[in-house]
Amino acid sequence: MSDATAPLVRSETPLLCDLCSLDCIRKGERIEIVSVDDKHARVQALRFGMAEGACVECVTKIPAGPLVLKSGRQEIAVGRALAKRISVRRLS
Repeated sequence: MSDATAPLVRSETPLLCDLCSLDCIRKGERIEIVSVDDKHARVQALRFGMAEGACVECVTKIPAGPLVLKSGRQEIAVGRALAKRISVRRLS
């Protein structure tokens, strides 16, 4: 077969670069902060070590409530409204 007609083969390892908003992640997932679209929210995130490019883990997700994230040795609760304005990339 030529390269043009060769069948596409899927990689055995899944791609871990799913982009979504922070409110879509699940408990136990590790994520990278991609962007914070609100200036005030960006300042708050920086105070807690959640700058763009930071890796954090979702400790728990309270139904209809905040997400608890772990950044280093610190855990912080992020409300759903703020979480919807933070873009993240899933790492695991």
